[in-house]
Order: sequence, then structure tokens, then C-alpha cells
Amino acid sequence: MRYTCPYCGSRLHPEKDHYFCDFCVMDFSRDQVQMDGRRIQETHQSVDPADLRKSTPELMLYSTWSLILLLKEGRKIRTPLYKEFAYVRSKSRGLRDKEKAEDIAAEFQDITKRMYIIENILKKRLSYVPDKLNVSYLSRYEKRMNNKKTNQKMHTYGQESSRRETD
Repeated sequence: MRYTCPYCGSRLHPEKDHYFCDFCVMDFSRDQVQMDGRRIQETHQSVDPADLRKSTPELMLYSTWSLILLLKEGRKIRTPLYKEFAYVRSKSRGLRDKEKAEDIAAEFQDITKRMYIIENILKKRLSYVPDKLNVSYLSRYEKRMNNKKTNQKMHTYGQESSRRETD
């Protein structure tokens, strides 16, 4: 078994505390390298609505798929808050209703900002923010993640194969 670059499939050179790819001119830690030309395998964490409270750096470590699912959770939480805020605001009769409206508005603002974070991470990765996260969008995305090309091994090119080509 050979350690190979997760991006180009080239054989890696072991260094003191990392591996180096001559073709990509990059260092890789042990947990980043692949074996025998395998492609990068994205790990998907299960998402929980509580994950919306994580910091931006923590969310940036989530896979794109996990962020899409988390955005869907955020939208599920935000929609009824908006409706509740509009209702309470229209029926406001006193100080207690005003305080309740302010609490809902603060919660709505918080979830909106958290969704903005996720949307902007997704925009940076996908170049767009997914509009409707319905069953058909999610199944199409999942199908693309599982296609043959995405998971097919790369042909590995080591130093010995490039020498043979030049001889």
C-alpha cells in the first residue's frame, strides 16, 4: 500500500512529521493522505438543531452535505418564529405583549444570523445559496455525491511510472 495525494493521486514523500506531494507542492498530515489513489472521502456528521449554536470556525469544519441539512433545520425553526412574531406584533395590547414580541424578535434575529453564517459558507463552497431544500433537491444532491466518478479511485502516477514514460 502506498500513501498517495488526496488531490492528484501522486505518490507522497514522507517528511519528518508530514507527507509532501511534488506535483501539488503541498504538505499533508497523516490524517489527510489517502492510500493507493483513493479519493478524498467526506465525512458527514449527523446534524442536530443544537448545532446551529456552534461557532463559525466549528461550522466551517462541517461537510457541505451536513451544512445543507443544518440549514434546512434552521429554516424549519425560523419560519414559525416569523409567523409568531407577526401575530404577536399585530395583536399587541400591553407591556407583556411588547416584551414577548421583543423576545421573539431577538430569537428570530439570532437564528437568522446563524443561517446567514451557514448560507455564506455554502455560497463560498457551491457559489450559490440553495433556495428550496425539498426532498427532490436533497435526493439529487445525494445522488451526485454517490456517483461513480466521485468515488472512483484515481490512477496513481509515481516516480517509477514517469521514468518509464521518458525512457
